Amino acid sequence: MSGVKRVKAANLFPLVSDLLEKGQSVRLSVSGDSMYPFLRDGVDSVEFSVGTFENLKRGDTVLIRRTNGYYVMHRVCRKKADCFYMVGDAQQWIEGPLYPEQLIAVVSAIWRKDHCIPCSKWWLKLLANIWLTLRPCRYFILRVYRKLRKIF
Repeated sequence: MSGVKRVKAANLFPLVSDLLEKGQSVRLSVSGDSMYPFLRDGVDSVEFSVGTFENLKRGDTVLIRRTNGYYVMHRVCRKKADCFYMVGDAQQWIEGPLYPEQLIAVVSAIWRKDHCIPCSKWWLKLLANIWLTLRPCRYFILRVYRKLRKIF
């Protein structure tokens, strides 16, 4: 992979936070498989924009900073008056409560190759909410999906 340099998130995300505070959006490559099948490691990238706790909705993909300093991007599965909960698309474990001050950004678009998919698309929101509802069955769905991909 010429021209691509991997950088630890701990070093990169403070810069991302600064750019977001200045009103800019930031596009980064996806790393890891926790958001599979919606986001693919090394294939997709996401565009982060500034987000507010008040505007968070079930199905939004967010970047947060954990209390231990680690950054993670997952999908909001539940929101309460003062906190929210999230889960990776390839995971079943729900993380939370998370608080407004932990929210760094919201994913506003997904880039697959050179094609931009705005997260505001109705069909993407629908798929995300269906996938959240299927959380108890995800493990089995993904196992079948991966086996079928190998066959075809």
